[in-house]
This record gives sequence, structure tokens and C-alpha cells, in this order.
Amino acid sequence: RRSEMVLVNPFNNNNHMRRSFNLKYFLAGQSGLRPQTPLIFLSLLFVILALHVPNQGLAADSSAGIAPTRCEMSFGKDALGLTVQTCRLELTGTAQDARRVRILETLGKAYLAQNEIEAAISTWNEASQYTAPSRDDLKASESWARLQVLIGQTYAQSTEVDKAENQFKKTLEKVETVSGRYSLPAGLVQDAMGAFYSLQNKPAEAETAFRRARIVYELRLGKTSLKTLESRMNQAVGLLDMGKEQEALSQFQILADVMNPLEQFKNEPVRAEVLTFLGTLQMRNDLLQQASSNYKAAFEIRQNVYGPRDIRTSQSLNNLGVVLYRAGQLEAAEAALGKAYVIRADSLGATDPLTISTQKNLQAVIAAQNKAKAQQAAR
Repeated sequence: RRSEMVLVNPFNNNNHMRRSFNLKYFLAGQSGLRPQTPLIFLSLLFVILALHVPNQGLAADSSAGIAPTRCEMSFGKDALGLTVQTCRLELTGTAQDARRVRILETLGKAYLAQNEIEAAISTWNEASQYTAPSRDDLKASESWARLQVLIGQTYAQSTEVDKAENQFKKTLEKVETVSGRYSLPAGLVQDAMGAFYSLQNKPAEAETAFRRARIVYELRLGKTSLKTLESRMNQAVGLLDMGKEQEALSQFQILADVMNPLEQFKNEPVRAEVLTFLGTLQMRNDLLQQASSNYKAAFEIRQNVYGPRDIRTSQSLNNLGVVLYRAGQLEAAEAALGKAYVIRADSLGATDPLTISTQKNLQAVIAAQNKAKAQQAAR
């Protein structure tokens, strides 16, 4: 569902390797809005596959009775090096197994974000020693399944496709045997397999896996539960992975129509993700007013949830600045991009790729304003 870690973006050279992994703090790359536009559209997509938390990308599941660790709170907020240090330091203390698993899981994601693939997999394997699938402990089964999914997704990211598919299949067989075919851990693995097969451009296999995941979530949690809707979002992103943009646009619109009226999703980060994808697709179809409206709504959600100076909030500001530029609203675009730049420069540093990209966007807007003023003065 939303995971954390990979410099990727939903529209990077038409390889929409976006989110499906529960590893992402998905810092984004470049999105070809249009060949002629100098603006770089950045996506900081935060997609989580296995567990959702309302306030922090990878905070602990409140139902498990475990307070968020310092490591989890750092991830997605602080620089990656600081997150790694925080996690390592926290591991030196005494911690219950469930808490240690969460720290190790997050540490692995931080390693992956730094492209330290072997360290990430090794860390998740270590975490797996502290948890195991159990018919009597659903939380432990989900935790174990999530770790195995992370490993499989990392293999896929490393282009070890056969190893990844084998990892997913072994994990699914184990959780179905121990917890049942219609258990939540099984739904988690099916959802990840749907994303994997989408990236491999295998529509039949992807459809089957996503359908089974949706059945599990609807049976266990209901049609409008967060996990159900996240799985549907993952399937919509899967359509993007397979180049089916119009189908994806329709599915994201349906999700937005379901979530927008419901009070429980008013400040839900997943809704912000849906609106961000929808806005991006609308912009690609020159539906600039609709895109602007959805980007503004995504910005308001992230600002309410993460705060006005969080880098996730800056992504919405960056997106909003791009669409305003496209719509010719240069002053408003400058204001949005200026705020995004300040946030990123302060949080990530002036030399971070995200900061530099937003700076280029801002420079393009200022150049357009200067050109317009020069043309007006020449008349």
C-alpha cells in the first residue's frame, strides 16, 4: 500500500513504478507532463501496502497497543542518514519483540531508500526471526507476511523477477496454510502480487490477485474500509503500470467519489494520494481546473495531517504550482512553488534532487513572468 522508499515517480518514462511496495517514501522523479514544458512534476508518493497509519507514514498500528518508535517517527520526516542512526540507536535498547520488528522493518526501508538492497533484505530477514505466522495471532501473521512482501518487492525492484515471484508465492502458501485463504495476511500478499504482476505487464495475473485481495478485505473489513480502498487504489495504479491511463483515470475518479463525501476520510492521507494520482492524470489530459481542485484538496489533507512544513505537504504544493503554471496563473504558481522550495531546502538541503527540481520549476515560472512583463512593456 504505500511504502516508502525509492526514488520513483508515477510517470517516469511511462514506467509507473509507483507505489505498490510497502517500502516507499517514494520520493519522486520526473514526470513528463509535456515534452515542451520545462517544469518537473515531482511525486512524493507514500503508498503503503500492509498497514496504514493516520499521522505518520510508518507509525505503529494503534490497535496493536504499540506506541510509534522514534525510528518510525523519523522515517519520512528526517534525512535518511539521521533515520538510520535513530533506528540503530533504538535497537541498542531493550524492546519487546513486536517493537523490535517495527524498528527493523523501518530500518530496512531506510536502507532501501539509500539503495542498500542487501542491507535492507538482511534487516527484514532479521526482523522475521522475532515474528512468525500463527493461526492464533493475526497481528504476528500480518507482521511476518509484510516483511516477506517487502523482501519480494525488493527483489522485483532489483530486477530479480523470478526470485521475487517465488518469494510471493511461498509467502502466500504459508499464510494461507496457517491463517486461511481469506485471512487479512493472505489479502496483503495478494495485493502485493497484484502490484508485482502489473509491473510485469501481466494483466490476467494482476486482475486475479487484486480481485482476491479485494474479496478478503471486503469480507473481513467492509467495502469502504481503508484497506479495501487502498487495495483498489493499488489496482488503479497497476493499470498505470500497464499503460492503461484512461481506465486508471476512471478508477481513481470512482475512488475519489467514494472517499470525498465520507467524514472518516476527510483528513485521510490515502485520499490525498488518490487525489494526487487523479490530478496528475487530469493534467495529462489538459483538465487543468479539475487537476488544480484535486491538488488543492490533497494539499489541505497533508497540511492538516503532517503540518505545513512537511516534505509530503511540499509535494502537493509543487504539484499545485505546476498545474497553475500550465493554466497560466503565474503569480499563484510562484507562491506555491516558493513555499515548496523553502520546505524542501530546509528539510532536505539545497542540493537534494527534490529541492533542485522544485527550484527549477520556480525558475521557469519566474522566467515566464519576466517574459510576459517584457512583452507587455514592448507593446
